Amino acid sequence: MANVTSTLTSIPSPTSFLSSLSLPSSLETTLSSLLASPLFAKASGASWKTYAVSVGVVYLALCQALRFQREKSMRHRYGFPDRASLRKMTVEDAQKIIKELASLEFPQMSETSLQFGLFKTYGVETISRLLLGTRNLTDPVASRKRYEDTGIIIGEFMANPPNSARATTSVARMNWLHSKYIQSGQISNADLLYTLSVFITEPVRFARLYDWRPLNDMEHCAYGVFWKSIGDAMGIQYEGFLAKTEWADGLDFALDVAQWAKAYEVVAFKPSPISNKPAVALIPMITYWVPRWAQSFTQECVHVLLGDRVREAFLLPEPGIAAATFIYSSLWLRRLFLRHLSLPRVVRLKRHQEDTDAVDRPLHINWSYGNYPFYIKPTLWNRWGPGAWAVWLAGGKLPGEEPEEHLPKGFTFTDLGPLNRMGQGAEEMKKDFERMQAKGMGGCPFG
Repeated sequence: MANVTSTLTSIPSPTSFLSSLSLPSSLETTLSSLLASPLFAKASGASWKTYAVSVGVVYLALCQALRFQREKSMRHRYGFPDRASLRKMTVEDAQKIIKELASLEFPQMSETSLQFGLFKTYGVETISRLLLGTRNLTDPVASRKRYEDTGIIIGEFMANPPNSARATTSVARMNWLHSKYIQSGQISNADLLYTLSVFITEPVRFARLYDWRPLNDMEHCAYGVFWKSIGDAMGIQYEGFLAKTEWADGLDFALDVAQWAKAYEVVAFKPSPISNKPAVALIPMITYWVPRWAQSFTQECVHVLLGDRVREAFLLPEPGIAAATFIYSSLWLRRLFLRHLSLPRVVRLKRHQEDTDAVDRPLHINWSYGNYPFYIKPTLWNRWGPGAWAVWLAGGKLPGEEPEEHLPKGFTFTDLGPLNRMGQGAEEMKKDFERMQAKGMGGCPFG
């Protein structure tokens, strides 16, 4: 008992504990008032209870005070306090804002929204028809690399500054991979514009419906500015498709794109056996790590998130009420926990190697976009760390296994794409790179 008493008396008082946190004065005053309230005075006869309740209240107050702090800080740091200020947002600003959202504010939902966004595009029959023709999504081996390389190309120009060598080279690679299909008429401008639209609309929709807060105007604008610059680099035409030909800012552009995409889906999403095949091939990739006994139910949950129009275009069965109840309840509880019971993330998620802007040597990623260890260096930690043990116990592949398929030595940009196009396109990419560098990928795309 003496040891316990001495331990309790050595614990700093709640007021001293607050002072040590270096909180804003207004927050420290509020918490001090709480600790001086009758609630805590009543518990003065039981020291451990006092401290337990104090720590609990301080934690909850910190969650409330700090959860929205980064949003306020971002507005101040980037200088976009109101709608009028959005006119001056550059692509450099937009890329930094989106990267902060994806690595700190909404890391899980940002990635999930892009995955489901790409999935939605297969509801357009012309896009699915091309995928079936190339077999890049339906072939059991080729589909793994195709899934990974798509994520890496998009991730490279989202994670790196607009005028960097890596961002520009990744766009050049994407343009080259699309070029022969555009020239042959297999990819239309509408296909490209709709694909561009999901990268603007889906993160906004997922944040509003499923995450702990919706995006504000500055963040919504950032998606419009950033993807407008990518669309320009791809040569996408807007006239004759969107309602406007000039936009006040990125938010104005994003809303115009969203309006067009919504109307386009009504026409383009029709029940199709052609769209069904890539959908059936992709869903097992999404549910890969789910135990076999739960696969059927989990796939129903995927159908819920797709929504009726997309699901019907894929000819997928309507999910049951149990799946809908489970997925919406789980997302609601997640939102409740993150908003009220969780401190904001302080360690940024880094999927891509960030120590170089060189494009003339192999690059690695920290973890894969799909289910196989493509382009991951087989270090001691990657092969024997806790994550590796979890993958091994689940029956997955570890970095270094099957090196001819998973390429643990890393990737160069000419490696990205279908197996039969690896190592090709270097000269065309160089010309496109020089074109984009001369024009500049930064600045404000709205003049």
